[in-house]
Amino acid sequence: MTAFFVLAALTALLVLGYLLLNRRSASTYHASAEYWVYLPGEQLPDQNEVMTRMVAQNPYAQKGRSPIGPSEGILFSDVRLHIAIVRRSQNAHVFRPDLFADVDVEAEDLKALDDALSFVKVRYTSDDPLPDKRHLQFLMHAADAFAELGKGTLVFDRIAETMYPREAFRRILQTNVDVTGPDLHLRHVWKPEPHGGSVETRGFLKIGLKELRTETVEADEAMLVTAVMEGVSASIWNAMAAPESVEVEAFEDRFTAFLERTSTDHIPVRILRIQAT
Repeated sequence: MTAFFVLAALTALLVLGYLLLNRRSASTYHASAEYWVYLPGEQLPDQNEVMTRMVAQNPYAQKGRSPIGPSEGILFSDVRLHIAIVRRSQNAHVFRPDLFADVDVEAEDLKALDDALSFVKVRYTSDDPLPDKRHLQFLMHAADAFAELGKGTLVFDRIAETMYPREAFRRILQTNVDVTGPDLHLRHVWKPEPHGGSVETRGFLKIGLKELRTETVEADEAMLVTAVMEGVSASIWNAMAAPESVEVEAFEDRFTAFLERTSTDHIPVRILRIQAT
């Protein structure tokens, strides 16, 4: 009888394991946010000092409100948080992100990249749906803390493919208690094609959504379509969900953006002007 119960228990565990593995493999959700903080040295700043700066001595508190509260602070112990030092001596190619990412790099940025000996990689990934955007609040302040303590010169948003000089990144935190808005995490990139071009987003992966890409439009429509997409993206970002369609206003006109459901790695977007009645 004992052997029967042991066998039954083992069978139940195997079945449960099989179901969990199938559920994970069937899930297509994946969120990833990542910042690289370029440093002149090779040492990872002390993480206790980083924690102190972010929580107890955060310089960006406004009117008694700290940007990093208990709900963000708990992410220090979250297994989905990854912090590592990457040294030039072992990974020289990642010190030229302009060669592998769609990022604008100024001449002074190239000089700072050339002088950097390492960067701190601060990354948060999740295969389970996120309830909010607190991880983005945490990551930006963590990147700033590592930059301050390590005398960092540049902060690279790996997902949105945006490069920030140290002072520009500092100003963002000085003027925004809440740094989870779409304007700080999304980019809209015009991609030329043989006949016109399309607008693509960068940054939705941070909240587990696919990037958007418009259908091909005329080159002279680039500014208008980009403005429409900015409104569409903000709506989706704030809702943390991509509906079938979104209505927005741009240049004193109304548009509907239709989001297609496909198995591709992006969401195709078709934009139509709403005709006045």
